[in-house]
Amino acid sequence: MVLRNSHARRVGAALALLASLPVLAVNAHAAAAEEVMKAGATIEIQNSTGKFDFLRIDAQRRRLLAAHENDGTWDVFDLNKGRLVTRLKVGGAVDTALDPTTGQYFVSVQEAQRVAVVDAKSLKEVKSIPMAGPTDAILFEPKNQRVYVTHDNGEHVWVIDPKAAKIVGAIDIPGAPEYMVCDAATNRIYLNIKTTDELVAIDPGSNKLVSRWPTAPAIKPHGLALDAQRQRLFVSGANGKLVAIDTMTGKITSSVDITEKVDQIAFDPGKHQIYCTGPDWMSVVDAASDQLKFIGNVRTAPTAKNVAVDPRTHAVWTTYTDGKSSYARSWLPK
Repeated sequence: MVLRNSHARRVGAALALLASLPVLAVNAHAAAAEEVMKAGATIEIQNSTGKFDFLRIDAQRRRLLAAHENDGTWDVFDLNKGRLVTRLKVGGAVDTALDPTTGQYFVSVQEAQRVAVVDAKSLKEVKSIPMAGPTDAILFEPKNQRVYVTHDNGEHVWVIDPKAAKIVGAIDIPGAPEYMVCDAATNRIYLNIKTTDELVAIDPGSNKLVSRWPTAPAIKPHGLALDAQRQRLFVSGANGKLVAIDTMTGKITSSVDITEKVDQIAFDPGKHQIYCTGPDWMSVVDAASDQLKFIGNVRTAPTAKNVAVDPRTHAVWTTYTDGKSSYARSWLPK
């Protein structure tokens, strides 16, 4: 009986150790990331409970642009003064694009099926462009002076002439879209397709789909960022994988494990780091070499799934709500 009980105790201890390993791993990741990240400024929006969507930085005007989808507002923060500037009532905003020449913001308003045009100086809505369905990601392509808007969970990318304020084209895509980026070097727009696990390339000159590249092992790709200097794209899958894709060949050159259910990622070319935000955690990945290297996870908040990097200060901004107030919170590399 003594031997049997001793054996049982040893087995129980071993099982307890195995059960604790994931927690230990997460804690180790958090500790590692805290060595390179520290908490920065936090800006509170009182009596605000709705979730956010995509974040953007207007580096020229030193602004954080936050699509506050469930609050029905488009929120603008002054990065120099660390304060909220305005909350423009536009409806369920999901993303923002900027025309640096005209100084206009284009805000995709999903359920209202429109794009709100906002003057960057007055921060007032000056025009509304009706769309053919609910909208999602949006970007401005400077060479051809066009705005591109994805059809939320649909199979189209709409092309807008901002001067005429109307749709002038539609590009067929193979499945439901997520995030878009524009690469001036290759003259391509890149777009994640979450339902087919691929990245597609669009030629903005012809408005045709010209390439389709698989993203596996990144499954259900959401986050997307561009490293223009090294001609790489970074794609995050909902399954907790981040991959690097060569824009010249479409081949995956590296992959690394990150936190799961990442919605948005941001790349800081000055620090050569990628920030990947999902529920509760932000994964920090080093991209200084050809091989991606996981640094660690920083504890954020359950709803902090969006991220943007200030190129001047290298501050990493996230947004979230705690059910009473909403917050824009920054993290700083040490």
